Amino acid sequence: MQDLQTERTTAWERRAADLEAARHTLRSRRGMSLVEVMVVIAIILTLMSVLAFGVFQVFGQAQQDTTILTMGKVDQRIQIYMLRKKKVPGDLGEVFSGEEPPLDAWNNEFRLVSPGPGNMKYDIISLGADGAEGGAGDNADLKWSENK
Repeated sequence: MQDLQTERTTAWERRAADLEAARHTLRSRRGMSLVEVMVVIAIILTLMSVLAFGVFQVFGQAQQDTTILTMGKVDQRIQIYMLRKKKVPGDLGEVFSGEEPPLDAWNNEFRLVSPGPGNMKYDIISLGADGAEGGAGDNADLKWSENK
């Protein structure tokens, strides 16, 4: 009888020890380890950088499109000036007398070149994001004669 009671006690002790070990395992696995947190942050940052790259490309193209639309409005004003004065203006200040000439999407002034390429009387040029001649991408020069 004593052996049976000792066996039951031992069984209960083992079961209690197993439960305590299971609780300890559950407690230790509740949170995330530092490595797991760092991996999640790295994944999120990678996704954000890919998304940001795409957004900036679209933003750059939108600035170029806005500049071309503004060039169209400047061209209309030059056409009206030429109809009234019967000559090509020397600069945009003449065309926009009393007003500030519009700026491109990068807040740079447009350049009026006379005579223009080919048989054109003039050309309107934006120097792009860098404000300097030449360049590629957002820094490329935009010419009205090429974008009509």
